[in-house]
Amino acid sequence: MSVVLASVAFWAAARLTLVGDLGSPEIVHFKARFKRLKTSERKQLEAGLADKKITDKEFLDRLLVDWELKDKAGNAVPYTERQREELVEDWDGFEAALVEAYFENGRKAREAAEVAKNSEPPSATTT
Repeated sequence: MSVVLASVAFWAAARLTLVGDLGSPEIVHFKARFKRLKTSERKQLEAGLADKKITDKEFLDRLLVDWELKDKAGNAVPYTERQREELVEDWDGFEAALVEAYFENGRKAREAAEVAKNSEPPSATTT
């Protein structure tokens, strides 16, 4: 029997930097929702990434489940596989920004956990 401690997916802040007018960057902020992996799945994925056997596309095919993204007019851009393919083609760096969001979210979570652990008062009980 499995115990549910967290949702099956999580949101991560994402940022895409595009070349803007006159050399200034145009930054697109959005959120991406990723599937939460089991330990064995994460280890397998990390091994594939380390061996360069998994592309960014394959990574996203396995993990990306949704996004909250708006166009310049403020309209929601729905997540579909087709829409993702189009944006990957239209916006250079979009695929990499999604992958980076996944890993940046994990890094921030680990740092926050470490800060929380170090700020806990010592236990009043001794063993």
